[in-house]
Amino acid sequence: MKIIVVNDYASVQGGAAQVAVASARGLADAGHHVTFIYASGNADPLLNHPNIKLIDFQQYDLLSNPSRVKAMIIGIWNRSVEKQTSEVLDLFNKEDTIIHIHSWVKALSASVVSVILKRKFPVVLTLHDYFTVCPNGGFYNYQEKSICQLKPMSTACLASNCDMRSYSQKLWRYLRQTLYTKAGIPSQMKHFISVSKFSENILKPYFPENAKFWDVPNPIDIQSDGAANPEDSTVFSFIGRLSAEKGVALFADASNRLEVPSRFVGAGDLDTILQQLNKNAEFTGWSSRSDVIHYIKNSRAIIFPSQLYETQGMVVSEAAALGVPAIVSNACAASDFIVDGETGLLFESGNVTSLMQKIQLLSEEPDLAKKMGQNAYEQYWNDPNNMQKHLDRLIKCYQGVLNDSKNL
Repeated sequence: MKIIVVNDYASVQGGAAQVAVASARGLADAGHHVTFIYASGNADPLLNHPNIKLIDFQQYDLLSNPSRVKAMIIGIWNRSVEKQTSEVLDLFNKEDTIIHIHSWVKALSASVVSVILKRKFPVVLTLHDYFTVCPNGGFYNYQEKSICQLKPMSTACLASNCDMRSYSQKLWRYLRQTLYTKAGIPSQMKHFISVSKFSENILKPYFPENAKFWDVPNPIDIQSDGAANPEDSTVFSFIGRLSAEKGVALFADASNRLEVPSRFVGAGDLDTILQQLNKNAEFTGWSSRSDVIHYIKNSRAIIFPSQLYETQGMVVSEAAALGVPAIVSNACAASDFIVDGETGLLFESGNVTSLMQKIQLLSEEPDLAKKMGQNAYEQYWNDPNNMQKHLDRLIKCYQGVLNDSKNL
């Protein structure tokens, strides 16, 4: 079996790239031969492996392109990528090749998916986001700061100014999504990897009736060395992008009112506003992997207040693997990974009073934080989402996709 991994980037630029890179390295370490196709930036040193062949299409991503006009055009359909993809596929036999797509929206464009589908190669797509059906990829109205309940690509969707930048940007995204549909995304695809039941249930109504969803959990890169001691810390921590839809302002407001120590690990367009909302909070900026683990271990709880649906929320599982409870919005996919009152707490999404109540509970009851952290730790390590589990499920998925293709 030959494996082709497709992703916009070959270095960690977000959750999709993090999984694509780690997964490719894990497959290579297990003895599989992997071809990794990417379009922009440098390759992560993890991909320097004798079983991995890197193919760089050498494209700008949407934000780095010096020409905004060209970025708009090739962001919809990149003909260079289309040609290069076809040339790569000429070197492979679809009888023994599986193609695993992670992300294409930031550099590759839908042209890469279109070629793969036209050539009828066995393919599986990991649903890291909602771009398969939603123009802005999140089922979220950035102007109204709320979950979007409109049917994607409907007339009401077209009329809705939901983009974080402008309505003209929304129209561009709508046009791009129209091309996705014509390329066969997702109508001509059958196999999908879902990273949570929450996100799968949101997407399923818009997918083909014969769509098959494979349960392949994202690998959590944490070693088991005993549970942390959250009761010894008084700090509540947020880890991720500091932007409005992530609910960070809600956390800054809640922690400021309660006068509890708070920490923001990450960066984003709300940096200055958050520092004004909570002048006593700690802001670390983007941090190394080892520092992130240190910050999780030294927290009373992790706060995940996202107002988006999300598709998983890996930091919640990472916290559980380290023995630290999480306080999570009840309207996002990360709620799948919380047993409310046992391994963490759920609060009403967007409700500062509800969030304050949960923070205050763990702030005043360190023994409860310890118990929840221990419960989360035990639950996680009873069936850890480690690299081995990820690879076992992934290979089973690949074999199933290949067999299904041969039976057509």
